[in-house]
Amino acid sequence: MNVAREALSKISPKPSVFSKGGKNLYEVLSILPESGIGSRVTPNQFANNPALKDSYYEITKVHLKPGLKHGRAWGVQVLKGRTMENGKPVKIRGGLKYKWKLYA
Repeated sequence: MNVAREALSKISPKPSVFSKGGKNLYEVLSILPESGIGSRVTPNQFANNPALKDSYYEITKVHLKPGLKHGRAWGVQVLKGRTMENGKPVKIRGGLKYKWKLYA
């Protein structure tokens, strides 16, 4: 083994597999004021796809569990600039499955 690589492995711990790539929906909402109600969030799969430009959820209701990494969230879905379901809030699916970020 390379001496430098061995020294670095002792100094800095290996990054966690779970922290790689972003945060789940509930982790993003937990750091926002009022649990993110009124904010706009988007999964990375929407943000990284040019065909889904202007696609996000506007959060209307949130129930976070004590660890702040799990819960349930509802919001108005906007897909390609159009409001879906006549502006009626829907339960947001994939909160743990996908990585999420704030919509800017």
